[in-house]
Amino acid sequence: MRRTRLLLVVGVAAAAALLTTVPLLADDHGDLTVAAVADTTSTTVPQDGDNSVKSTLATCPSTCDRNPRGWRDAVISFDVADIPAGAVDVRAVLRLYSWQAFGAMTSVHLGGSVTGTGVVTRRAAVGAGLDRATSVRSGYNEWDVSGAVAGNGRYTFTVRQEQLGTRVYWASRENRDTGIRPQLTLTYRGGPSGATSAPPAPSPTSPSPSATSDAGIGSAPSTAPPPPPSRTPASTPPVAAGPQAPAGWKLTWSDEFDTGRLDTTKWVAKDDTMVDYDLACITDDNVSVGDDTMVITAQRESATCGSESRKYTTAYLTTQGKKSFTYGRFEIRAKTPTGPGNSTGLWPAFWLRPDDGGVGEIDVVELPGGEDYYHAATQSIFYDYTPVKQDNRYDFPVGYPADGYHTYVTEWDRDELRWYIDGTEVWKRNRSTTPWFTEAFSRPFHLRINFQVGGWLGDPNAATTFPADFRVDYVRVWERS
Repeated sequence: MRRTRLLLVVGVAAAAALLTTVPLLADDHGDLTVAAVADTTSTTVPQDGDNSVKSTLATCPSTCDRNPRGWRDAVISFDVADIPAGAVDVRAVLRLYSWQAFGAMTSVHLGGSVTGTGVVTRRAAVGAGLDRATSVRSGYNEWDVSGAVAGNGRYTFTVRQEQLGTRVYWASRENRDTGIRPQLTLTYRGGPSGATSAPPAPSPTSPSPSATSDAGIGSAPSTAPPPPPSRTPASTPPVAAGPQAPAGWKLTWSDEFDTGRLDTTKWVAKDDTMVDYDLACITDDNVSVGDDTMVITAQRESATCGSESRKYTTAYLTTQGKKSFTYGRFEIRAKTPTGPGNSTGLWPAFWLRPDDGGVGEIDVVELPGGEDYYHAATQSIFYDYTPVKQDNRYDFPVGYPADGYHTYVTEWDRDELRWYIDGTEVWKRNRSTTPWFTEAFSRPFHLRINFQVGGWLGDPNAATTFPADFRVDYVRVWERS
């Protein structure tokens, strides 16, 4: 006989009060899937904002993106309230979803704090490692935390990254896709009559959680079990290959940047050239692909391109002559360096232009830096450059574009354009809002990714940080199915 239960997570106080007692036979087995009741990214980096409400969690080692104190820890809490009395051989597995594979080692520990915004003054003291994984896989990653789960109660786990000096992102409990949120899975079997399942006793030496110190370790036992041998992430359950298709669309073109080099069958990297609105020389030396990421780097360095001498270099990709599209869904997942205080004059963008060079431009996203601009993302369309245009500035309700990877989408249909950021519709244009819509947007367009230095939004100043990296996880194009 096998019993399967899904634990519905209710309020924290109510969940802690619920304790279901079900008599088990010796050969009875059961399993539970528990959803997180709270999670956050713990960090000392104040620019990260309120991590407790974001759709992603992050991990990063002590030196992260060139910041020697840039560590991030993913902290997740679960309320276990449905292990029946008499259960034995309880096995608990923590599961977190990553969109990408990385060569980063991770470890999981009992303890941590999910209170406040996640921004703290010092790293939390946590228990010894419960389990370790030697790499991150695309899909669900699993760590065995059985050594910490003694019965019903509140359990808080901290996942730490020990390699790869850039952030790995995981789906959080706030992610709109319920199928990829954090999980604690438990299996058990019946035990001798009279056995009970009780919450674990808190450690007598554990301080209370603090929103500023993040030093609490919750229900960690006074002594943590030794970590099991290193292992690679679990390969089950199977994860479907390739991106999930949005309803009504099919994937027809993409670059996941997973080959270790720029795919020149898809992209043209401009070289030894310049444009009049950019202070930088454009060179193919400033684009690289590695760790499943494409990076355009802007540098403060003297260079000559054609007959021009300039003080900066950058890169510029296009699919012109390789691939064009009339209508579709255009999606990029990217991380911009345009944070507060150090990004004036930096201006990455993902956009489309018509093959015939005539009227029309679709800007999926522009991400200018500087104090007046870093907190928002721009969506725009152009008829021409006199300029006849329409645009929109979307201020992030929490955080800002440079706080991590974000997804930017434009859906282009015959009669309408729609823009989305992290799954939220932020703007749309159609024939009624735009008299020149049909003339401008009814023929083949190609893709462009560039990282402009300087321009009418401001030139770099002494505080602007170089080198600056615009990181792209993927570019995907979908057409109506």
